Amino acid sequence: MIKIIKNILLNTKNAYKESIVDDNEKLQDLLLAVLTDVKKLEEIYEDEKMNLHSNDKISKNNRYTYKQVKDITKIQLELARDLIPTEVAKREILKVVDSFPVHNLSQYNKRMKDALTGIGKYGFAYPSNWAKALIEETNYDKLVIQALKEQQKLYLEKDGEANKRIEKLLENL
Repeated sequence: MIKIIKNILLNTKNAYKESIVDDNEKLQDLLLAVLTDVKKLEEIYEDEKMNLHSNDKISKNNRYTYKQVKDITKIQLELARDLIPTEVAKREILKVVDSFPVHNLSQYNKRMKDALTGIGKYGFAYPSNWAKALIEETNYDKLVIQALKEQQKLYLEKDGEANKRIEKLLENL
């Protein structure tokens, strides 16, 4: 795209130079207008390119705030405890974070129910900030702590390492 814009600029500049040689003022005015518009187009393209690049960085590094994590965890706990239906949970979570993958909510709900019953699983581990929120929102429930310890144990056995932040969090309880 930028190459096309540069070619239009170059050709328009050359045509403008020729219009000066031919002393055609009307053509000069038209070509100046084209040059101005193409230059604006080039600036818009560069701005959009920068916005897309910065949006990519934002989306790759997009992390929820801890308050959002806690709010989502509260809603997930209500769902896991069958206090609210799935559709309500989806709607409420999207109010907190409109980019949350609610299409995975049934998987998250199963994992949450397992954690509430003390079952830790290998496969989709809780990140440390989510584990911390879960512990806090369940008032340091022993079964939840047991599930997280089991999850850590399974990861250590299968991968040779566990989440160091969760390990530290569990040690400090």
